[in-house]
Formats: sequence, C-alpha cells, structure tokens
Amino acid sequence: MNGATYLSRFKELRALVVGDLMLDEYIFGQATRISQEAPVMVIKQNRVSSVPGGAANVSMNMMAFGAASGVIGVVGQDSAGDTLVGALKMSGAGPVEILRDSSRPTTRKTRVLANHSHQVLRIDHEVERPLSDELEAQLLNLVAECAKSSQVVLLSDYQKGTIPGPVIKKVVQIGKELGIPVVANAKPGSAHFYKGASVVSLNRFEASAAIGSHQPIVDTEAPEIAKRLREQLEIESLVVTLGGSGMVAASSAGVFQVPAVKVEVYDEAGAGDTVIGTLALCAAFGPIDETCLRLATHTAAAVVRKVGVAVPSEDDLREIARTLS
Repeated sequence: MNGATYLSRFKELRALVVGDLMLDEYIFGQATRISQEAPVMVIKQNRVSSVPGGAANVSMNMMAFGAASGVIGVVGQDSAGDTLVGALKMSGAGPVEILRDSSRPTTRKTRVLANHSHQVLRIDHEVERPLSDELEAQLLNLVAECAKSSQVVLLSDYQKGTIPGPVIKKVVQIGKELGIPVVANAKPGSAHFYKGASVVSLNRFEASAAIGSHQPIVDTEAPEIAKRLREQLEIESLVVTLGGSGMVAASSAGVFQVPAVKVEVYDEAGAGDTVIGTLALCAAFGPIDETCLRLATHTAAAVVRKVGVAVPSEDDLREIARTLS
C-alpha cells in the first residue's frame, strides 16, 4: 500500500489507547513589559483554553485520521479530570473508560504563551507513583475486555504511573492472546518490558539512554542503534525518531530510514503522539515499512506547523494523500 491507501483504510480500524492521560492547558496573552518585582515578562492574559493531552492526544490523532478510538486511563477526582473526560466524550472517542484516583491530581501541563506562539513558561501538575494494586487490576480488566473489539492496542507511556512494567507485560500478553499488535511510545527505563510487542518508538535521547549513553545519538548512528535495540528488546519493529532529521526503523525485513518533511516549525509539542498514532494504525495492517515511516513524517509535519498540541486537519490529510498517492 502507498501512503494514500493507508490513510483511506484507517477509517476501517478501531484502536484502543491505554496510558497516561493529561490535560494540556494554555494561557495566551501579550508580553507588555518587564516586571519591577523580578526580571520576568509581564503577560497580559487574553484567553485560556485546554485540550486532551498525553495518551488522550494520541486518541485524538487517531480519530482525526478517521479511525475509531477507545481510551483507558486514570485521572484525579478534580475539575481537570472532569474537563478531560468531558472533552474525550464530546470528541467521539469510545469506549471512554476512565478510572478515578482521589490520591492524585489529574496530570496537567499549563503553558503560558506570549504574542500567540512564544512559550515563556510551563507548569506541570502531576504525581508519578504507580497505581494502587486495586486500580491496576481494574485497568487490566478494562484492557482485556475492550481489546477484544480493537485491531490495535497502543500504550502511551509518559511515566506518570498508569502503565508500570507489570502492566506493560500483561497488555503485551493480552495482545498476543487476541492476535492484535501492541504498539508503544516507550521510555528507556521501561523499554525492556515490551518484549514481544509489535512496534516500540523512542526519540534520539530515549534511544541513547536505552543503550546506556549520556550523549544523544547522531543521525549516522541511528540505523545501527535501532537494529541493536530491536534485538536486545526482542520486539518486531524498533523506531527511533530524529526530529528534524526524520526517523529510522529496524525490523525483520531490514532497516529503513526516511528524512523529515521540511516545514516551518511553530511547536513540536504533541508531534510524537501523531507519529505513534500513525504507526499504530499502519501496524494494524502488517509490519512497519518505509511507506509507514514516510507517512508518519508527513503527519508529524502537519502538526508542528500549528501552535500547541494539535492533530492533522482534513485539509492536511487530503494534501498528504495527494503527495503520497
């Protein structure tokens, strides 16, 4: 299949996203002067908005591609959790199976943007400890049930405690039992729990950490490191994203590398969610290949041109389909 065919067939799919849910909040304003109290800008606030982030943004991306997407995760017993759950339900996601944990706040990333697009500050509200045994068991029961009607399961790990190692291993096992791919944007510390997964994606810094290096890998090293990590982790396909240099994937069919699409970048926030969402839907049709990587570079390019966490628009997807047909 070419990239346009993949995009057209994404509408056939139902995905299940499991992981760390977040609410991305934005405070927009104008930079007016330097404060007399401290050497910081004074921002005159114009408006405030919020959108689903983290694993929830992965689901939003999949729905933007036309796929159906269920969401399983945990939020706090707070207004941010209410806002996030409400936004997911209004988006058309389903099933939306959200557990409430009164011992933690809903993860929020609050960004202050001056003059429309210049980010001057980010405040994170989060607790990173693992779920209680009771909540973990409830979450796994939901995954086992909802995965039965899905063609792919995606684990979205931001290390906020929703999917610790034992949960990852059990979800991979559930995927194996049902015969559906399990795809993940992993973190270095938990990457070894993904043994048997279909696709695992790491960025260049995470890949460096996964091999025990303190220096980010350079582009020329990426193919060999992707191949080495795939063998070490015992997964089907290992993807390393390289930002403005594109991405590389190692699989049983070989090593594939594609350049990034050259665009003016306004905001890279959420681009990784778009990439993994694209690759997960591709994986529902078979092994990841160069066409899948090329499609992911185009969908990522569509969102980095936008301010804040975003998804590709219908116009973006039509243009991508035209380019990759």
